Amino acid sequence: MRLLILSCNTGEGHNSAAKAIKERFVNGGWQCDIKDALAFWSPEKSKLISKGHVFIYRKMPKLFGVSYRFEENHPPKDGDDSLIYDLVTKGCEGLSEFLGQSDYNAVICTHVFSAMMITELKKRSKINIPSYFVATDYTCSPGVNQTLLNAYFIPHKRLIPEFVQNGIPVSKLVPSGIPVKDAFYEECDKASAKKELGLPENKKIVLLMCGSMGCGPIKTLAEDLPQQMPQDALLVVICGSNIKLFKSITKKQLSENTRVIGYTSKMPLYMDAADLILTKPGGLSTTEAAVKALPMLFINAVPGCETRNIEFFLNNGCADMRDTDIELCDAVCDYLENPEKLKKMSLQITEEFGGCASENIYNYVCKDVDCLYGRL
Repeated sequence: MRLLILSCNTGEGHNSAAKAIKERFVNGGWQCDIKDALAFWSPEKSKLISKGHVFIYRKMPKLFGVSYRFEENHPPKDGDDSLIYDLVTKGCEGLSEFLGQSDYNAVICTHVFSAMMITELKKRSKINIPSYFVATDYTCSPGVNQTLLNAYFIPHKRLIPEFVQNGIPVSKLVPSGIPVKDAFYEECDKASAKKELGLPENKKIVLLMCGSMGCGPIKTLAEDLPQQMPQDALLVVICGSNIKLFKSITKKQLSENTRVIGYTSKMPLYMDAADLILTKPGGLSTTEAAVKALPMLFINAVPGCETRNIEFFLNNGCADMRDTDIELCDAVCDYLENPEKLKKMSLQITEEFGGCASENIYNYVCKDVDCLYGRL
C-alpha cells in the first residue's frame, strides 16, 4: 500500500504532522512519500511563499492576524471560490500529472492548500483516490469549508460543532487528535531526562520556546525571567531555527540559571525534564506539551489561528496566559512557588487529551481504504 502526504513549507508544524503520520504508516508496512504541494505549481514559487510566510510571521505578526481574521469573516459565497483557492489550485496540473504516474492508494493533506488542490482535481474528475485532511490547529481554519475530501481528522471532539457550522458534514469528522512523533509518547522521569540533557537535578526547569521559527518576545523574556525566578529554578531557552535570535541572546553574558539552545531534536526529553513551558500557542507545540501533560503558559506571539488555539486550551483549563512580559514573569514565579497549581493543570490536560492521533488516523484510513477497494 502506498500513501502520499501533501504538506506545505509554511511553518514546520504541518511538516511535523506529516512526519508523524508517515512514521506510523511506515511501521504498518506502507510506503509513504511526503511532498510539498506548492512545489507542483513551481519550486521557486513555493520557496517564495515560504520565505514570505516566515518574514511576515516573525516581523509583522499583526498583519498576519489581520489577514487571517479577514479570511474568517469574509468566506466566499456558495458556489464561489476564494482568491486563495484560485491561486493555490494553479498547481493542480503538475500534481495531477504526478499522481497519474504514481499508484498511491490514499492521500493525506496536512495543510488546507494541499486539500484545496486535491479538491480541485476531484472536481475536474482527474483523480479518484481516497483523500483526507488533518487539521493542525484547534479550529476550523479558513478555506477548509472549500474542500471536499473523504474524511477530516480534527484535534478534539469539542471542535465538532465548529466544523459542522463551517459546512463539514458530521459524518466526515473524526476527532483523532493532532499527530505528533512517537517519541512524545515515550515516558521518561524527570531525573533521568535531566541527567541525559546535562541539566541540574535539583532545579525546577522552565522551558521558553516560540516554535521552529523562534518568533515572539523570546529575547526580552530570556533576559528578564532569570532575574525574577526562584533560586531553585533554571530557564532553558529553545530558539528553534532562528539562528539570528540564538546569536543575539548568547552574545551577552547569561546568568547562571539560563541555558540557551538552538534547534534541537530532543524536545520530548526537554519536556520530560520541565515543570512549566512558556510557548507560542502553535497547534503542534501545544499538542506535544499536552501529550506530556506539561503545564503551559502562552505567549500570544502571532494572532490568527493561534488565537483560536489559545481560546481552546484556556476554555478547557489546559493552559494559562498573560498579556505582557511583566505579567508573564510574575505568573512563572507564582506557578513555581505553588506546585499544586502545576499539578492541577497537568491533571486537567491528562483528562482532556488521551490516545495517539497518528494511530487513530492509521486505523481509520486502513479500514476506509480496504472498504473502498472492496477488501472488507
